Amino acid sequence: MNIDITVRHADLPPALKDYALEKAQKLVRFYDRITSLHVIIDLESPQHVVEMEASVGRGVRLVAKDAHEDMYAAVDLVLDKLEGQVRKYKEKLSDHHRGERTQPAPGGEPATPEEPGA
Repeated sequence: MNIDITVRHADLPPALKDYALEKAQKLVRFYDRITSLHVIIDLESPQHVVEMEASVGRGVRLVAKDAHEDMYAAVDLVLDKLEGQVRKYKEKLSDHHRGERTQPAPGGEPATPEEPGA
Protein backbone atom coordinates (compact mmCIF):
# COMPACT_ATOMS: atom_id res chain seq x y z
CA MET A 1 0.00 0.00 0.00
CA ASN A 2 1.33 3.39 -1.01
CA ILE A 3 0.79 6.10 1.63
CA ASP A 4 1.18 9.79 0.78
CA ILE A 5 0.95 12.57 3.36
CA THR A 6 0.25 16.18 2.40
CA VAL A 7 0.42 19.01 4.93
CA ARG A 8 -1.14 22.42 4.45
CA HIS A 9 -0.45 25.70 6.26
CA ALA A 10 2.45 24.45 8.42
CA ASP A 11 5.28 21.96 8.79
CA LEU A 12 4.44 18.49 9.99
CA PRO A 13 6.14 17.39 13.22
CA PRO A 14 7.93 14.04 12.75
CA ALA A 15 6.03 12.49 15.67
CA LEU A 16 2.70 13.31 14.04
CA LYS A 17 3.87 11.92 10.69
CA ASP A 18 4.92 8.65 12.33
CA TYR A 19 1.62 8.47 14.21
CA ALA A 20 -0.44 9.00 11.03
CA LEU A 21 1.61 6.40 9.11
CA GLU A 22 1.30 3.84 11.89
CA LYS A 23 -2.47 4.30 12.14
CA ALA A 24 -2.98 4.29 8.36
CA GLN A 25 -1.13 0.99 7.95
CA LYS A 26 -3.68 -0.67 10.22
CA LEU A 27 -6.33 -0.32 7.50
CA VAL A 28 -4.79 -3.33 5.76
CA ARG A 29 -6.14 -5.52 8.59
CA PHE A 30 -9.66 -4.82 7.37
CA TYR A 31 -9.11 -5.01 3.60
CA ASP A 32 -5.81 -6.06 2.06
CA ARG A 33 -6.57 -4.74 -1.44
CA ILE A 34 -6.17 -1.06 -0.60
CA THR A 35 -3.76 0.19 -3.26
CA SER A 36 -3.06 3.70 -2.02
CA LEU A 37 -3.91 6.05 0.80
CA HIS A 38 -3.62 9.83 0.65
CA VAL A 39 -3.61 11.66 3.98
CA ILE A 40 -4.21 15.42 3.89
CA ILE A 41 -3.48 17.28 7.12
CA ASP A 42 -4.52 20.92 7.40
CA LEU A 43 -3.04 22.60 10.47
CA GLU A 44 -5.49 25.45 10.83
CA SER A 45 -6.29 26.97 14.18
CA PRO A 46 -8.36 26.32 16.25
CA GLN A 47 -9.56 23.22 14.35
CA HIS A 48 -7.14 20.80 12.67
CA VAL A 49 -8.63 19.07 9.64
CA VAL A 50 -7.59 15.58 8.53
CA GLU A 51 -8.82 13.95 5.33
CA MET A 52 -8.02 10.43 4.11
CA GLU A 53 -8.68 9.07 0.62
CA ALA A 54 -8.28 5.32 0.10
CA SER A 55 -8.23 3.71 -3.33
CA VAL A 56 -9.63 0.21 -2.96
CA GLY A 57 -9.62 -0.93 -6.58
CA ARG A 58 -11.97 -0.83 -9.53
CA GLY A 59 -11.86 2.96 -9.47
CA VAL A 60 -13.50 3.13 -6.04
CA ARG A 61 -12.26 5.80 -3.62
CA LEU A 62 -13.35 5.99 -0.02
CA VAL A 63 -13.04 9.44 1.60
CA ALA A 64 -13.30 10.44 5.26
CA LYS A 65 -12.80 13.90 6.73
CA ASP A 66 -12.99 15.27 10.27
CA ALA A 67 -11.75 18.15 12.39
CA HIS A 68 -10.70 18.42 16.03
CA GLU A 69 -8.69 20.74 18.26
CA ASP A 70 -6.16 17.96 18.95
CA MET A 71 -4.39 16.71 15.83
CA TYR A 72 -3.92 13.17 17.15
CA ALA A 73 -7.63 12.96 17.97
CA ALA A 74 -8.46 14.20 14.47
CA VAL A 75 -6.36 11.40 12.95
CA ASP A 76 -8.13 8.83 15.14
CA LEU A 77 -11.60 10.16 14.25
CA VAL A 78 -10.91 10.05 10.52
CA LEU A 79 -9.43 6.60 10.76
CA ASP A 80 -12.53 5.32 12.56
CA LYS A 81 -14.73 6.71 9.80
CA LEU A 82 -12.57 5.20 7.07
CA GLU A 83 -12.47 1.80 8.82
CA GLY A 84 -16.26 1.77 8.83
CA GLN A 85 -16.36 2.57 5.13
CA VAL A 86 -13.79 -0.13 4.32
CA ARG A 87 -15.73 -2.74 6.32
CA LYS A 88 -18.97 -1.79 4.59
CA TYR A 89 -17.30 -1.95 1.16
CA LYS A 90 -15.79 -5.34 1.89
CA GLU A 91 -19.12 -6.68 3.16
CA LYS A 92 -20.83 -5.35 0.05
CA LEU A 93 -18.36 -7.23 -2.16
CA SER A 94 -18.73 -10.57 -0.37
CA ASP A 95 -22.48 -10.49 0.30
CA HIS A 96 -23.77 -11.39 -3.18
CA HIS A 97 -27.29 -12.79 -3.46
CA ARG A 98 -27.64 -13.82 0.15
CA GLY A 99 -31.42 -13.35 0.20
CA GLU A 100 -32.13 -15.49 -2.89
CA ARG A 101 -31.54 -18.91 -1.33
CA THR A 102 -34.58 -21.08 -0.76
CA GLN A 103 -35.11 -23.46 2.15
CA PRO A 104 -35.65 -27.16 1.39
CA ALA A 105 -39.20 -28.47 1.74
CA PRO A 106 -40.00 -30.76 4.71
CA GLY A 107 -40.04 -33.82 2.41
CA GLY A 108 -36.43 -33.30 1.37
CA GLU A 109 -37.32 -31.89 -2.04
CA PRO A 110 -36.05 -28.43 -2.90
CA ALA A 111 -38.66 -25.77 -2.46
CA THR A 112 -39.68 -23.63 -5.39
CA PRO A 113 -40.22 -19.93 -4.83
CA GLU A 114 -43.87 -19.01 -4.91
CA GLU A 115 -45.02 -16.71 -7.65
CA PRO A 116 -47.06 -13.67 -6.73
CA GLY A 117 -50.78 -14.20 -7.21
CA ALA A 118 -50.59 -17.99 -7.01
